[in-house]
Amino acid sequence: MIKYILISVTSIFLSSSLFAGCMKGEIKQIDAKLENTSISEDKKNEVLKLRELLVANEHKNSELAFQSYEKAMSILN
Repeated sequence: MIKYILISVTSIFLSSSLFAGCMKGEIKQIDAKLENTSISEDKKNEVLKLRELLVANEHKNSELAFQSYEKAMSILN
């Protein structure tokens, strides 16, 4: 019985940990592109604002966060 409880608690902990940074890869991708791009300061500032919006809405409003990511990447490409 205790074995099953420990397995359940462990699996819940692991599954919740996996979803903690759901857009972590996208944020890192924006950061990497920002470092290696040669766009104007205005465009960089716009991308930084979109990145902040992405981080702020990562868990609250995933649709808005993904739209911010797509717009930032379109500016950087």
